[in-house]
Amino acid sequence: MNAMTAKMRRRMPRIALLLLLMVAAVGGHRVYSRNYSQQIERVPLALDETDPERKKVGALTFLNAWELRSDNSDFGGISALAVTGKNRFLAVSDAGTLIGFTLGQSNRMEDSFIAALPGAFGKDADYRDRDSEGMTYDPASGRIWVSYEARHAIRRFSPSLGRIDGTKRLTFTKGWKANGGVEAITQLRDGRFMLFSETHQRPDGSNSAFLYSGDPVEPGSRATPFGYRAPEGYRPTDATVLPDGRVLMLNRRVGLPNGFSAKLTMFDPAEIESDGVIAPRTIATLASPLLVDNMEGLATTVDQDRIIVWMISDDNFTALQRTILMKFALDLPNKKPEAETAPGFATLTR
Repeated sequence: MNAMTAKMRRRMPRIALLLLLMVAAVGGHRVYSRNYSQQIERVPLALDETDPERKKVGALTFLNAWELRSDNSDFGGISALAVTGKNRFLAVSDAGTLIGFTLGQSNRMEDSFIAALPGAFGKDADYRDRDSEGMTYDPASGRIWVSYEARHAIRRFSPSLGRIDGTKRLTFTKGWKANGGVEAITQLRDGRFMLFSETHQRPDGSNSAFLYSGDPVEPGSRATPFGYRAPEGYRPTDATVLPDGRVLMLNRRVGLPNGFSAKLTMFDPAEIESDGVIAPRTIATLASPLLVDNMEGLATTVDQDRIIVWMISDDNFTALQRTILMKFALDLPNKKPEAETAPGFATLTR
């Protein structure tokens, strides 16, 4: 056996695994016996197993990471993340499941629950009513908005999450693929909403996106179309808003030879123009040998004037992947550059 043949044989198991991951990224298939456990365990993980001291990733400083595990049959497939209180998280899966937990001191999540979202099951409901992909939370009202990929809709849920209190069927998605709907939704500080497609592209190659003048569920809210130009080879999977109003986007890629990678990008929504294209700035990249998986959920919090970035992965309900929760500090000024005091401004106030 020559050296080239031996090298190829060593690579075959890895290539086969990556091909399986690429298939799984489209959607996992579950075979199991039903389990209704409400417990969620966490196992600490390192950012870089080859360099345990590594902390910096672009504009991020690594703080912690955990693999989340549960025996519950519906746990996994997480596609969006929100923080609703101090260390209190909500996540939705692309199987219509709502997952809640509080990050405490023990290896077991506190006050955890795993339950179906209202409307996921029942009369006349099918899988298209469970393909929940994006989520945004309003701390003022306690309401939650969830975007659905197959039905191309937005549902608004009551603060108790006990009922749907509004639904918007999206008409601009006519002609879009069933799995090409709204992947990410976020609410801006001024009450406007932004929606992003993961796969539907405009003629210029940017991802279709829309800026709503208000709550998209409410009549009269106007949608302004624009394009989001993700980093080459990447697709947007979630969005969140910084305290200064800028938007963070999570972008995911899967491919040979290195499997999954993710890029965190940032842009100012004030730069959006009707039918224009936003080209964000990449501020961090997660790729092998760093800890990374099928990253789909993104949220931010503030801890003692420090911006905390949370990311979570979608395991596609496969044993080949993991549900990973990651915590970083964002090393950027809290204010946009244009919000800083301009030179000479003090003389105008005397």
